Amino acid sequence: MDKPFFRQVADEMLDGDTARQVADKEAELSIRPDWAEGHFHLAQLLRVQHKRDAAKLELLRALELKPSLADAHVALGEIYLAEDDLPRAREHADLAAGFGNPRLQEQMNRHGAE
Repeated sequence: MDKPFFRQVADEMLDGDTARQVADKEAELSIRPDWAEGHFHLAQLLRVQHKRDAAKLELLRALELKPSLADAHVALGEIYLAEDDLPRAREHADLAAGFGNPRLQEQMNRHGAE
């Protein structure tokens, strides 16, 4: 079934807005390549675009720059969880919890992910 016209228009607007935000974030990172939070934000935008591999690379870069960035550990753990890589997901969930964000760890525990 095709999407209703207004849904198509809304989707196209959101896709265009996300693409602009990605371009803006990439431009900022070209000036400040060592900005860990910028890499995290770019990764989140790439996840919205369903670009998992590119997002993973940005998250790894963010964590290379700032290993204590708990939200990046959560996001990377979520990607590993979606890829059914439970050991890596658990590792990042535990790291995130240690840095103050237990959300993914709690979710994994609640759902019995081992």
